[in-house]
Amino acid sequence: MAVRACPHCKTEIPAPEAAARSNDIVCPKCGTRLEIASGSRTISTIAGLAAGAIVWRISADSTTDLGSVLPTLYVFLAFGIVSPLVLMFTANLRNAPAIPAPEPAHTSSSAGHGAGSHGGGHH
Repeated sequence: MAVRACPHCKTEIPAPEAAARSNDIVCPKCGTRLEIASGSRTISTIAGLAAGAIVWRISADSTTDLGSVLPTLYVFLAFGIVSPLVLMFTANLRNAPAIPAPEPAHTSSSAGHGAGSHGGGHH
């Protein structure tokens, strides 16, 4: 089975869509609601953190005026670039949980037991 393929109809999902809509992907062929599996998310997060650690180590010895700020910026950028790229290549799709149906708001009954209503019998 190919990476980023719908588990029902085997249609391949484009990589940018899988990375951008990781929790609410809809298969273009069968309409099944999908999401990226947690294992793929873990791999991309670890790769992003590893890239950030490498960038921090390389840029932490800076002696410029912004030496204490630039490593943090570079780590943020490295994680933000590497993590989605890895997710694009390793994303396995699974069925997303069903969206719960919204329940209607409770309406007060005509008997008047809601807040502020004074029913008879207890004066």
